Order: sequence, then C-alpha cells, then structure tokens
Amino acid sequence: MLASTGWYATVPVLGLALVLTVAFPDGRISQFGPLVLNPQLRVLVVVPMLMAVAVGISQGVAPTPVVFRNGRVVLVRAACYALTLLVSWGIVLLGAQLGTGLPLAACLRNLLLISGVCAATGALAGPVYVFIPAVVALAAAMVTPGESSEWTPWSMSFRETASTEQLVVAAVVAMVGLALAVWDPRSPGYLRRASAGS
Repeated sequence: MLASTGWYATVPVLGLALVLTVAFPDGRISQFGPLVLNPQLRVLVVVPMLMAVAVGISQGVAPTPVVFRNGRVVLVRAACYALTLLVSWGIVLLGAQLGTGLPLAACLRNLLLISGVCAATGALAGPVYVFIPAVVALAAAMVTPGESSEWTPWSMSFRETASTEQLVVAAVVAMVGLALAVWDPRSPGYLRRASAGS
C-alpha cells in the first residue's frame, strides 16, 4: 500500500527530523559539522518544519498513478497522511523522553499549523512546492518582532508555550489542509468508459 502511494519519499525527511531531534539534546542547533550557526536554530522550529514537509509529500508522485477516485483510494490517502503525522508526533515524544526539553504543546502547534499549509500546497500545486510554505513561515518568524502578540509569525513558531487558542487555530488549519489533500483536486479522477458501440 505504502509503495503504491509514494509514501516512502517521506522516510528520508522523517529520518533527518529524527537525527536532529536526537543529535541536539539541548534543543538548539548551534553547530552543524564544521559550520557554526549564528543565530542558533531551534529544534522546536526546524523539526516540525521538516515533518510538515514530510506530511505534504505523503502523497507524492506515486509509481502507480491513481486514475480512479473511490472510497478505497481516499481511505489509503488519508491513512498515509495520518501515518506521517503519527510518526512525526512519535519523533517529538522521543525527543522529550531523551531530555531535549522540547515544549510539547509548542511543537504540536508548529507541526499542525505548518502541516496543514504544506498538505494544502501539495494538493493544489503539487509535491514539488510543498517546502515553500515551511520556508516562508520560518523566514517570517525570523524577521518579525517577538512578544508583541501571540499571533505574530514569531510567536506562532518560536514561542515555547502554546495557548489553547493557538492550538485550536493550528488544529483547524491542519484539518482543512489535510481534508483538501485527501480530496486531492488535482487527481485525474475517473477514466471515461468506452461506449458500447465502440
């Protein structure tokens, strides 16, 4: 099932997210090999961003194109998105168990919010463009001021506490984006049946 949907393309991205979570137990990426990062990247932001990209490409270009849209196809598509989200949340929980100090509510907010936008982008524009909303969200968070409001891009990405309202908004964005991705408006749909006379 997974091979036929193109889900395996998410494995390297999820693997990188897992490596970053385990390799930086203090929650800050200050050095990447010989490269010293200034300012430091936060695992809180980078890991959910990578996992959101994985969610967006869960239904990439499949080796077997789907031309029939029926209940089974929709169910398999929904299962792939759900599996990617579950694996992503498992990575976050593993990081918390390893003592990375990841704020779980803030990670959930970031994961849901960006996943919804990435999934919608993949459904509407194709999997090639899924990374764009994640990069734009990171760039917007880095250039906006911090603590002025809980709704600024900085607060929605970098704040280590997540309010109930932020979680509700992130969950709604995720549900809408994933529903759009499961519906998949770019799908070719059904093949036309040949007429009886031809």
